[in-house]
Amino acid sequence: MFARSRQLFATGMFVVDAVLIAAAWLGAYWLRFHALGLPTPLGVPPLSLYLWSGAVLTPTALLVLRTFRLYRSARTSRLGVELLAIVQATVVVAAMAGVGSFYARGELSRTAIGIFLVLATLLLSGVRVCARLVLRELRRRGRNLRHILVVGTGEPARMLLKKIRRHADFGLHVHGLVAADRADVGRSLYEVPVLGAVAELPRLLKEVRPEIIYVALERREWEAEAEALTLLADSTVAVRLVPDLTQAFRLNPSVEDFDGMPVVLVTESPEQGWNAVVKRAFDLACSGLGLIVLSPVLAALAILVGLDSPGPVFYGQERVGLNGRRFRMFKFRSMRVDAEARGSGWTVKDDPRRTRLGSTLRRLSLDELPQLWNVFMGDMSLVGPRPEQPRFVEEFRGSIPRYMLRHHVKAGMTGWAQVNGLRGDTPLEDRIRYDLYYLQNWSLLFDVRILFLTVARVFKDASAY
Repeated sequence: MFARSRQLFATGMFVVDAVLIAAAWLGAYWLRFHALGLPTPLGVPPLSLYLWSGAVLTPTALLVLRTFRLYRSARTSRLGVELLAIVQATVVVAAMAGVGSFYARGELSRTAIGIFLVLATLLLSGVRVCARLVLRELRRRGRNLRHILVVGTGEPARMLLKKIRRHADFGLHVHGLVAADRADVGRSLYEVPVLGAVAELPRLLKEVRPEIIYVALERREWEAEAEALTLLADSTVAVRLVPDLTQAFRLNPSVEDFDGMPVVLVTESPEQGWNAVVKRAFDLACSGLGLIVLSPVLAALAILVGLDSPGPVFYGQERVGLNGRRFRMFKFRSMRVDAEARGSGWTVKDDPRRTRLGSTLRRLSLDELPQLWNVFMGDMSLVGPRPEQPRFVEEFRGSIPRYMLRHHVKAGMTGWAQVNGLRGDTPLEDRIRYDLYYLQNWSLLFDVRILFLTVARVFKDASAY
């Protein structure tokens, strides 16, 4: 019944999408050549041309939508992910229409194709939003529920139940838990009764008649997991396996299809795929604009540094960035030329190695401005964990757990730790905690927020010296 209802829903969405795509195509024709009053220097093409091209475009678009997995069960998926897939799919379809028009000697209007892209995206997205709202209301009334059992009583099962309760609109009704240890049978854990042990799964399947079984056992219970999967293989219930990642630090975890074999990605850089493109475009635009707008300031500071003390204007130092790759980071020189001979390490308050101008440069973070060039060249990002020297990296990776995870993203001119007052000679463990929070919660809006906080706090940062 579960598989049948899911198939009926997917089929219904497939038919609705076909109607919407055809309507968007014909609507684009009507808007372009009739409703919007746009000029038509080559005349109005016959409707038959768009009818025939729509007959080809519609099934092609459906295949593209299917490629983006838009007809799989979306009960537990995020709406934002589904809407993004729709945008990507409609862009592909519009691009294919444009290429087809080019080889057909431009018989299809590029404006019409653009209007189709907007209409199709809005219509397909609107239907899915409405469908979710309707289903959410039905599930609140006790309809369209999926009855489940959870195999496990440990931390993975607790986390799963927490997510199920948080997302009541998923419509998952938990009947009970199945324990690996018989001592837990009859108890109530996480406000859910433990109905039996793993060995009793055949009986529980007949009594409860669940549609989905979530196997969420701890790694130490691997024997019970193997037994549960063997017993469930003799049933028609849908089985979902929840891997135990409670002992591992998770950074953008996901599941990868490796030639038909599912592989769990435990730690993965947030700067992958489209995210990497967006972040790099943002860095390139802002750093390029910054270098141009601030060029008079950079020139003036270079002159002042040269006049303040003998030695080079810029100071380059090897640092460790993305994936452990080394690069040369540039700053305005704020230390005396013999600073290394006087001792190496982080600067401290009233550091005797600083030049007269260096104190002001460091307090206002003006010495960091040349790193806009590092950002422009791709060695750094505007926002990210601050890079360290190679010798410090080798020292810290052996003494601080998860230290190397911060190198899953590009080093930054500023970061979440820095805007929270953790600069220079401050507790390293605290900085790592803030860096890992940034990695787990990265978004372009988060980067923009950090940049605004950097500007707002630059004049009152007591740890800048």
